[in-house]
Amino acid sequence: MDVLAESYDVVIVGAGSAGATLAARLSEDPARRVLLLEAGSIERNPDADQLSNVTFALTTRDWAMQAQATPGRNLAFPQGKAAGGGSAVNAALALRPLPEDIDSWAAAGNAGWGWADLLPMLCRLEADAEGTDAVHGRTGPIPIARWQPHQWTAQQRAFHDACIEVGISAVHDHNDGVAEGVGPFPMNRRDGERVSTAIAYLEPARARPNLEVRGNALVDRVVIENGRAIGVECVNAEGRTFVAAREIVVSAGAIHSPAILLRSGIGAAAALRSLGIKVVADHLGVGANLMEHPGAFLFVIPEPGVCDTSEVQFQLGARATAPGSTERNDLLLGMMSHWDLAATPDFRELVGADVIFALTCGVLSPRSRGSVRLASPDPAVAPEIDLNLCNDPWDVVRLVAALRIQHRVARSAAMRDRVRGFALIDEAMFATDDDSALAAYVKGVCAPWYHPSGTCRMGPANDAMAVVDNELRVHGVGNLRVVDASIMPTIPRATTNLTAIAIGERAADLLRA
Repeated sequence: MDVLAESYDVVIVGAGSAGATLAARLSEDPARRVLLLEAGSIERNPDADQLSNVTFALTTRDWAMQAQATPGRNLAFPQGKAAGGGSAVNAALALRPLPEDIDSWAAAGNAGWGWADLLPMLCRLEADAEGTDAVHGRTGPIPIARWQPHQWTAQQRAFHDACIEVGISAVHDHNDGVAEGVGPFPMNRRDGERVSTAIAYLEPARARPNLEVRGNALVDRVVIENGRAIGVECVNAEGRTFVAAREIVVSAGAIHSPAILLRSGIGAAAALRSLGIKVVADHLGVGANLMEHPGAFLFVIPEPGVCDTSEVQFQLGARATAPGSTERNDLLLGMMSHWDLAATPDFRELVGADVIFALTCGVLSPRSRGSVRLASPDPAVAPEIDLNLCNDPWDVVRLVAALRIQHRVARSAAMRDRVRGFALIDEAMFATDDDSALAAYVKGVCAPWYHPSGTCRMGPANDAMAVVDNELRVHGVGNLRVVDASIMPTIPRATTNLTAIAIGERAADLLRA
C-alpha cells in the first residue's frame, strides 16, 4: 500500500452538499491544509448541470444502487457520485426545514442545533433577493430563484388555480418559516443551470494552495489506532493509498457514510464480526434510523396538446397539512408538467400514452424507518438499502389523503379540461369513503424522493442509537466526525439539500472553534 508523503490538517471524505461546503469554508484559513476526496468526478460537466430534463436524479453522476422500497420490491436509488453530490443531480428544489424541525434536534439533547443556531447558516449560504432581511440572506454562494407568475406555463398556472379552488392558500415564499399553501418553488438555479455546491463553493476555492481536491478516490475505511482516527485508506485502479490527517471528516452521505464507518469497525459488533471486520467501537446506530420521504403519483393521461415537453417540468408546489395531523406542512404536493415515456416502453404500453403528466404527493415527516447494511467488506460492493417505505400506517393514511387532494385538483374547473383520465388507478376508488383500495395502491407505487438521512444520528452519549455528538464527533473515537444528512435526528419537512449545506456551514464553525 502506498503512503502519501504529506499529511493534512483535515481530510474530508465526500464532496457533496455538506462536504464541499465544509472544505471551502475551512480552507478560507490559509494555515489549514485541507484534502477533499471524492469517489466520482470533480470535473465540471455543463450538460449535466442543466435542469432542462429532470428525471428524478437519474443522471450519469450516479452510484447505480438499488434499494428495497417495500418488502420484495426493489427500485433504482440514484445518489450523486460527483463533486456536488446530491446537489449536482437533484431537481434544484431549495426548500428550507421548518423551525420546529430543527428545534426538535436541540430538544433531543443536541445543544447548539436549534432554529436560532441554524437560521444564520441558512441565511449565510443563500443569495435570495426576495422575502424579508430577518429570515433571508442576500450575498451567499447559493442563488435562490423563484418562477414569477408571468413566467408560469399554462400547465403550472392551471395547477396553481386548481389548488386555490380546492382550498389551498396562495403563498410566494415557502422559506419564510410560516407559509402554508401553493406557490413557486425556491430553486438553487441560475438561468437554466442547477447551482450545486461544486459550482457555488468549490469552484471559487479550487485555486487556494492549502486546498487539494482529488476525484475518483474511493475511500474504503478510516484507519483507527488506539481509539483515534489517524487517516483514511483509498482505493483506485492503481491500488491502495493511505492518507494521514490530524482530523477525519466523513461526508459521504446517508448511504456511504455509515458504510465507511462500518468498514472501519464502527457499528453493531455482531454484524461486523459476521463480515470479518475487527470491531473498533460497538455502535448500534450506524446504518439504523434511515429516513426517506415517501412519494406517490397520480398519473394523468392528458388531453391532446396539453403537455409540451419543451417546457420546464417543475415550477410550483404546495405545502399542506394532512387531515387529522398535528404536524403542519407534513405534505408536499406538486406537478410534473410532462413525462415523456419514450425511454420506458413497457410503462408506455401499460399507460397507453406517449406523454403523461403527474400530480405528485409526498409525506415530509415519515414515521417509517429503514436501514443501511454492508453486503460485503469490499468497498466496491454496494451496501444493502432497505427504505421500508410506508411501513408505518400513518404514512399510508397521509399519502392517501394527499392522493385525494390531488384528485380534487385534477377534477377542478381549472384543471379538468386538461385531463382525459388516469393511469394505473380506478377513479371509482375516489368515490367511496373506504380508503382500503387507495391504501393498496399507495403501497404498490410508493417511491423514494432520494432524500436519505439519519443513519449516523446525532445525539448525546446516553442515547444508545446516537453515533455523533452535538459537535458531530463520533462517540468513543477521537479525531473523527461525520458531517452530512446522516447526522439528522429527524428528517426535515423539506427537500434536504439546503439543510445538508447548512450542516456543512455549521460544522465549519465547530471545527474552526
